[in-house]
Amino acid sequence: MPDTFPMFPWSCMALVLALAGCGSNAPLKAGTPSIEQRLLELERRMDTMEARFAVAPPYRNKAEIQAHIQELEAERAELLIRYLPQHPAIQDIDRMLWILDKQLKELE
Repeated sequence: MPDTFPMFPWSCMALVLALAGCGSNAPLKAGTPSIEQRLLELERRMDTMEARFAVAPPYRNKAEIQAHIQELEAERAELLIRYLPQHPAIQDIDRMLWILDKQLKELE
């Protein structure tokens, strides 16, 4: 005997109506920042991050690059007296030296 009221479509309809009722347009709590406030906060954070990680302009000529390489090598030698090569400060210098070496090769 066929069902006069199929169960599946009715259960789907009940689920849709229940989920539609879950949406709320309630006002934000007093302590919750508005979207505009959150956007301003994110922009401020981005400005802070950009200022913190400002990129130095590339050196213009071979002499400037070589002078900076010598300064970094001297600083690295001083740090190696106290620290191992795995120290973050020494690794930072190694990265800068690698970049300067690449810049020097591009000029040649």
